[in-house]
Amino acid sequence: MNDRPPTDECDVDPGGSSIRTFGLLLEAHARLTRVLDDELRASDGITLQTYEVLLRVSRSPEGRVAMSELAQVLALTNGGVTRLVDRLEGEGLVERRACPTDRRVVHLVLTRRGRNVLRRATEHHIESLERHLDGRLDPVDRDVLDRSLDRLRRTCDEWRPGAAHERTVGPPA
Repeated sequence: MNDRPPTDECDVDPGGSSIRTFGLLLEAHARLTRVLDDELRASDGITLQTYEVLLRVSRSPEGRVAMSELAQVLALTNGGVTRLVDRLEGEGLVERRACPTDRRVVHLVLTRRGRNVLRRATEHHIESLERHLDGRLDPVDRDVLDRSLDRLRRTCDEWRPGAAHERTVGPPA
C-alpha cells in the first residue's frame, strides 16, 4: 500500500532531455510561426500557410503539385487541403488542373497573381527571417540546426509505415 499523501502532481518525471528538447522545438516553432504569420499578414495580406503553399507549388517539378501530395507535406487531411485550395483559388492565387495522365489526380498551379504575390511576399518574408531567425543564431548554430532538422525530417519518414513512397513537394518554406 502506498503511504504517500495524494498530490496533484504527475508521478511521471517530465524532466527527460528528449521531452525538454521536443518541448523547446514546439515552443520555438509556435512562437516563430506566430511572428512570421503576423508579419506576412501585415505586409502582404496573406497567411504563412498561404505563403508555404505558394512556395511549395512554385518549387515543385514543372510548377505543379498533386493536391494529395500537398496534403502530406502540409500535414493536412485531403479535406483540409481542399478547403484551403478553395480559398486560395477564390483569391485568384492558384488554379486546379486535371492531370493529363491520370484523371483521378488534380494538380495545383500558381496563377499570374499567385506568382506576383509570392514574389512580393518572399522579399518581406526573407527580411522577417533575417530579423527573427538569422539575427538570433550565430552561423555555427545555424548550420547545426539546419543539419539536425534535415536529418529529423528525412529519418522520420523511415519510421512511418508507407511513408517511404511519399515524395517531398518542393523544399520546405
